[in-house]
Amino acid sequence: MKKVDMHMHTCASDGTWDVWELKEQLIKNNINIFSITDHDSVDNVKKMQEIIVPSDNLIFIPGIELSTGYDGKEYHLTLYNYDIENKELLELINWTNQNKLNSNKEYIGTIAAGKYGNVSIEDFEKYEYDRKRGGWKSANYMIDKGIHKDVANHLKEVGKSGLKAELKNSEEVIKIAKKSGGKVFLAHPSYHYINYRMPEYELKYWLELGVDGIECYSPYNGDNIKYYKDFCNKNNSMISGGSDCHGTFIPSRKLGVPHAELSDLNLKGLFN
Repeated sequence: MKKVDMHMHTCASDGTWDVWELKEQLIKNNINIFSITDHDSVDNVKKMQEIIVPSDNLIFIPGIELSTGYDGKEYHLTLYNYDIENKELLELINWTNQNKLNSNKEYIGTIAAGKYGNVSIEDFEKYEYDRKRGGWKSANYMIDKGIHKDVANHLKEVGKSGLKAELKNSEEVIKIAKKSGGKVFLAHPSYHYINYRMPEYELKYWLELGVDGIECYSPYNGDNIKYYKDFCNKNNSMISGGSDCHGTFIPSRKLGVPHAELSDLNLKGLFN
């Protein structure tokens, strides 16, 4: 039995664990095959590769979760076993992160600063926080200012503003991802269909764009894991799965949940 978790976040994006803490938790939870899929970041990939030793009984597959725009919403794609030095991929990552930061600054400078006297873009740019608390800069800034109660409250208020970061469209992101030599998966397909399933026509759309597989095992997918697996088997697509664990930032997301073993998945092409 080889337990697998192909979706998790570290303090390089919005998780709380560094690579040493994550490794400890993986061993503790008997997870044998895993990937770090930080949001638009590869910063902890090489660090993890450097600290794994044969006695850990761990197989690490480099990953990343890429942000893309589709149908006016932000969708996520997980990419595995890519060339970490690929110039186009790194340019995409930097472009996306800069646009997200610019969107955060716009929210702070135009919306928040106009409503609250203790908020300003100058103060925001000087603000620093411990990355190991999880989350991201604008959320932690507004929480520390005592304005937003928590991350959920922050997201709700930002949503009301209508401000969104500009993202590359799905076709372009998948094209760049595949040119990096990796395998691309549609992450947590039920994310935009809470308590339901992504329609088959939309799943087929992503396959037509070039994704290699679907993340069938996900805490978002609920009772629809079999539905997604059946779709993948019918369409000769790869099958992945992961917990979307963020360390202690989202306590309900536990490593290895939902449970998936290598025999449950189809990860052909990810093992060199």
